[in-house]
Order: sequence, then structure tokens, then C-alpha cells
Amino acid sequence: MKKILRTARRIAAATIAVIGFSGCDPATPPAPATSASAPVPVAPVTNPAATTASADHHAHAHGAPAGKSGKTKREVVRVGIESLDVAVDGGAIHLLLGDYATNSKSPVLRYLRSTDAGENWSAPVRVDTDATAPLAPHRGMDAQIAASGAKVVAIWNRPGTGFNGRGPMATALSADGGATWQPGPNPADDGLPSDHSFVDCAADAAGVFHLVWLDSRGGPKGLRYANSRDGGRSWSKNTTLKAETCECCWNTLAVGAEGRVQVLFRDKNPRDMAVISSADSGVRWGEPAKVGQFNWEFQGCPHVGGSLLARGAQLHALVWTGAAGQAGLHHLVSRDHGQSWSPPQRLGDSDARRGDLAAKDSATTAAVWDRIADGESMVMTAGSRDGGKTWSVPRRISDEKVTAVYPRIISVPTGYRAFWTESQGAGPGRWKTARLDY
Repeated sequence: MKKILRTARRIAAATIAVIGFSGCDPATPPAPATSASAPVPVAPVTNPAATTASADHHAHAHGAPAGKSGKTKREVVRVGIESLDVAVDGGAIHLLLGDYATNSKSPVLRYLRSTDAGENWSAPVRVDTDATAPLAPHRGMDAQIAASGAKVVAIWNRPGTGFNGRGPMATALSADGGATWQPGPNPADDGLPSDHSFVDCAADAAGVFHLVWLDSRGGPKGLRYANSRDGGRSWSKNTTLKAETCECCWNTLAVGAEGRVQVLFRDKNPRDMAVISSADSGVRWGEPAKVGQFNWEFQGCPHVGGSLLARGAQLHALVWTGAAGQAGLHHLVSRDHGQSWSPPQRLGDSDARRGDLAAKDSATTAAVWDRIADGESMVMTAGSRDGGKTWSVPRRISDEKVTAVYPRIISVPTGYRAFWTESQGAGPGRWKTARLDY
């Protein structure tokens, strides 16, 4: 078994190193555990290694030969933490993990909370008890979490008739800060059993939960939106923001002041990233605007979304492109709510790929990303003190001889806190977090 895992990881690393694109779900998709933890304790559980806090497992994917269509079909076996999302509300950090037991095709979703900037964490609480079991959430298509005060909403994909067996969304709701959970409704109003995935959710200062996802109710995959004003107990009529988009890149919401909501997504023809905005809390939407004119023509899906950050009147975006001569990760700034953008500024080298942004104020910004080269994936970081005009020299924050991927970063009172997942050889994997200063 260990030999198989090592071989699988070498194959995966080699595939990623040469861009790693795989076949996407078609425009019209073809037809066809563990007991709950105790409630969150009042006193946090001490993290034995605060800057390298880890769980016990990580996912390992096993490759399989390509099917007759020529598209890669993989029989995936996941073990441990394969899904991670994090949200900040006030002084609380909310963490949602997808934890796969050995030989399981569906993880247990576990919620953790920190009220001291991530130094200590509550005991994990199971989120999906009495709810529909998740269908294979994984990095790049993680189960999502958002919070506003004591109200916390978790969202994931459940089985259905869509690509790779994906189906409608399922939700779980907490009204007591994550101590207890109950099943919630499906936010989609199309009633279809097909794929509704690549979800993102964020709560604004008024307590409205905003939600975006991709589904194919109109034929091709498109970007949909809904919101909830009662903590996820009910959702608004769905709105189509873009009728056709890239099929399988994650979407990112950014909520700002005075009802402003922005969505970063990967467009189609060309496959550049774009932002669409609302100035009235999702009632009306403008036209999408490109984030960097890379004009990347590519017939496939890169499986890479981006990061979007709202700070006052400014938007900061971190986007990846595979365009010839421009491949890599780029930071851009908009001062007109996403309608126009500064020239792209590269972060890292051409091997930089999946990134995230956080900011403490309008001047101080931090970024994290994974860099994939020579069969190894590592997590890098850089900071800016002038609103993103200049950046520090990138540095590595993950350990050597581990495969570290899909980093996230948030702002905390003590600086910044980064999260990622990693594995080492054939041994157990883990999620990790580290405090950063800029």
C-alpha cells in the first residue's frame, strides 16, 4: 500500500509540474462513519505546536488509466484531511475540515473554532450529522463555511447525476457559534439532481449570507447566486450572473461596505478571470469585467480559481494564467469596484499557482501560494506595505520534503495566519497553520 501511495504521488507531482490540466465536465453533464464530536468546550484545546498545528491525516489520490474518451479518469482514494475552508468573523476563526477515514468515499465534516488568533482550537464538532453525506469534497472544491455572530453556515456537494456523480448542494446550520448543528435547505431553486458545485459563501456586516456556485440548469455550466437573510434557513430566488463560464475552477466572493458584493470567477473564451459586482447586496448586478487582459485561449479547465479581497474602495485580486509568456500568479488592484484593473504584477515565478490574499488595512497586504516545480509542491509567502505596489522577496513557509498545497491566509490581531494541507512520503498527512508577520 505504501509503495502504491508513493507511486501515485510521484505521478501526480509529475502531472502537475507540466501544468496538470485534466478533462473537464462537459457543458451538459452526462446522466449518470465517525460519531459526532462533543459540543465546543468553553475553554479552547491547547494546540501543542501553534505555528505548525496539524491534524492527523491527509488525502492521497491514486491514478488510473485514461478512459476511451481520452479524458483522464481516476479512481480516487482519499485518507484524512482533503477539504479545508476558513472564515473570520470578529474575533473568531471558523475552520471546516473534510476528514476521510481509510477506504471511505465520503468524509466526516468537522468544525473547529479559535478565539485567540489561531493559537488554540476547540475540540472538533461533527457538522454533517443527520444531513446528507458529502460527495468527495477536496482541495479546489472544498466544503465551505461562513459566519456572522453566532450564526454559522456550512455548504457542500452531495451525490447526484452530474459529472463524477456530483449533485445538489447540502447545508448545515448552527445558531450557537458552531456548538451544535442541524441540516439546512438546498439553496438552489431549480430542483435538479445535477451538479451544483464550486461553491463559495461569505457573510457581510449586516448578517446577510451570500452564495455563489456553478450549475448547468441552462445547458452549459454557469455562475449562479443566492443570499440568505436568516442564517441559512431560507434562500433567495437564484440569479444567473454569467450563463457560461469555465466548468471547474473555484469561485471567490468578496463583501464590502454599503452592500457591495463582488464575485471572482474564471470566464470562458478566453479563460481569463473576471469580476462581477453588485452595489445593493445582490439585488442587481453589473456586467463582468476582465481581471487582467491575458487573453488565454485554452480548451480545457485549469482547475485554478483566484483570490479577491475588498478593502474600502479598493479590490485586490490574485489570479493565475497559463498564457504563453505570462504563466504564473499575478496581483492586480481595482479602485472602481472591479470595472478596471492595474497592470498585472507577478508574484513568485512561473511555477507559482494557487494563491490567497489577506490585508490588515489599505496598505498592508499578505499573499500565500503554492509553487510546483521539479515534482515538489511548497507553500510560499510575500508581503506588501504599500498597497501592493511592491512586495517582499518570497519565502518558503512549508517544510522541506513534504507536498504542501492550496494555502489560505487570514488577517488576525497578531498579524496573519496561513493554513494549508500537506503530506510526507507514505506517512500520515496533516493540515497546518502558521502565524506570519508583515
